[in-house]
Amino acid sequence: MRHLRRSILLTGAVTTGVLGLSLPAAAVGAPVAGLLTERPADAGPELLFLPNIDDDAGVCRDRARTLVEEAADREAANDDALQEKREQLEQEPNKEKAEAEWAEAVRSHRWKQNKTDRALAACNDAADDVVNGHTDEADLARLRTRAWPGAPASAKGRLTVPARDAGRIRLFIHRPGSSAPYGWEAVGPRTRLTAEELRHGVEIGVEGRDVVRDAAVWNGRTSVTLTVTANGASASAALKLRQAPVLTQLNTAPVQEVLRARADEDDAYTQAFVKELDAALPAGRVQRPSRALGTQGDAWAQDIFEPAYTAVPGPDGRPHGMRVLITSVNDDRRVAARTAFTELAGPDVAAVHITHVPDVNEKSGYDSMGNLETAPPSPGNPHGRVVIGGGDGSAPGPTGPAPEMLTFLRAQGVQDPISLDTSWLTVGHVDEFVQFLPAPGSRLGWRAVIADPRAGLALLRDVRKKGHGGDLLHGGLPELEWPYDTRLDQRSVDAFLTDTQFIGTNERAAERIDTNVAVLKAKAGLTDADIVRVPALFTARSMDYGMLQTEIASMEDGPEKEARQKELAGMRDAVAEIPGTVNGLVLNGSRYVAPKPYGPVLNGKDVFAEAITKAFRGTGYQVTYVDDLISSHISEGEIHCATNTFRDVFSPSNRWWRH
Repeated sequence: MRHLRRSILLTGAVTTGVLGLSLPAAAVGAPVAGLLTERPADAGPELLFLPNIDDDAGVCRDRARTLVEEAADREAANDDALQEKREQLEQEPNKEKAEAEWAEAVRSHRWKQNKTDRALAACNDAADDVVNGHTDEADLARLRTRAWPGAPASAKGRLTVPARDAGRIRLFIHRPGSSAPYGWEAVGPRTRLTAEELRHGVEIGVEGRDVVRDAAVWNGRTSVTLTVTANGASASAALKLRQAPVLTQLNTAPVQEVLRARADEDDAYTQAFVKELDAALPAGRVQRPSRALGTQGDAWAQDIFEPAYTAVPGPDGRPHGMRVLITSVNDDRRVAARTAFTELAGPDVAAVHITHVPDVNEKSGYDSMGNLETAPPSPGNPHGRVVIGGGDGSAPGPTGPAPEMLTFLRAQGVQDPISLDTSWLTVGHVDEFVQFLPAPGSRLGWRAVIADPRAGLALLRDVRKKGHGGDLLHGGLPELEWPYDTRLDQRSVDAFLTDTQFIGTNERAAERIDTNVAVLKAKAGLTDADIVRVPALFTARSMDYGMLQTEIASMEDGPEKEARQKELAGMRDAVAEIPGTVNGLVLNGSRYVAPKPYGPVLNGKDVFAEAITKAFRGTGYQVTYVDDLISSHISEGEIHCATNTFRDVFSPSNRWWRH
């Protein structure tokens, strides 16, 4: 069906000496000011334009690499200086004063460390006042001035935007005969349309110079005004504009590319993981092997940035725009996240840096992007909703996620964030217990995969009931070298089921997951029929547990040691014991890549793998298991944490403006 389009025409005509009376221009020769634009009928009353922050000319990537290289020594020195400051403040007798000085030192340190990130983000197509090639030209929103054939030689035209928005958008006039690149001249304070241009009409291009960051400061809406003067009279017309928001990609969109951290050639475990991962991709209709990113040793490709996009109506109303990589504000991810600028940003790919003022009481892990997922569309939420984890609001407790990130997400106005409680997790990421699957033909067109520790405990009890309580919980393990053999809990099923800390951790996890599911039901439109529950097991024996255990082992007997032992026994914050199924990779064609669970083995079959496969089969999915035990799981992550994806965000169905 042909896509309906509509034109907006705004004209103004004012004659001298007749205040408030608009007479036909042909009758009195009054100036005519008109602005016209075409766009799809469903695009609303405003002309939509892009934040033009990609790098179509490809000039920023080399500069980015140089900036990152130059920053290494300076940032290392800054870290040393902060550590020295900490040691000094530990000697300060006035603890209140020391805490205040430390908080300020941390804020100052972060500002210094992010100097390079600000410089990286400042290089893009909107950073200059020229059109950087035909692909950059395609990123300009277009309007035209209405032709005024009778314009006298004295006629002049002027284009303006509200003074408050002068630094947010840029206008160009298309003058094909000029020396400006591709004939596009940037509009400045002295730019005037000539009488000849007014007679025939002239094309105007619009670009945004940055994303919307805080709706209280700017919500993306502005206007352009054309004022025409001639023979002492003037007329004006204004056109409303809206900058396109940044939307996070959905798992319901087809995968185009899988991303991961570059594996060390000497790391046999990770090399094996990559080989298995790549072997699983073709069945999920991903023909290219996973793409390796230089993350400076950071294994967690999911955590360094969140893939998003921005789009406006393009040819035939199809979305036209660019990917936008939202880089993490977690300082632990800072160096790795720069790969968004040094390897990925370029034509049709942008990256943004969100400035964050740190709080010394924050849990920085909340700001890793594995803690940011997106529930697909549901009734009342046509674009889906961002799902982000953090504290449960109780005090005292670590703060987070970063308020600046939440402000940015809310400012887009289309995927209002849903906050979930991830304070019960050691790492604290939503991808540890929830995942979203496309499910064509279902009520919502998608389902939520939820970790179910009650089902995990039930499987263990069934194993014991069948007389295999003495078997290892982790069956079929390969031979493990130090230190991996010490990181994996190699006790029997019976030992786990009689461990009150283990049982308590899973019961607490189940309760917190129930609370979060209730939130998703209330805010994302979920019902029980939309949920796929998969067995899971959690443990309190995290890396933090191991470090405290080591500390206790070196202590002398006494009250202090006893207090630390009590603290150890009371730990309940959770990490995955069985490699976490929900922390997997959603591919195309109803294929899912899950970590190999290494559960108890009965009759040659892993009971967890059998139960997980059955749960996914019930919603039409086929599971491929990939071994991430050493490459990811032991370091408290899984396949989803270790990968990222680029999905098809520019299909005709992704016309956000329709709603």
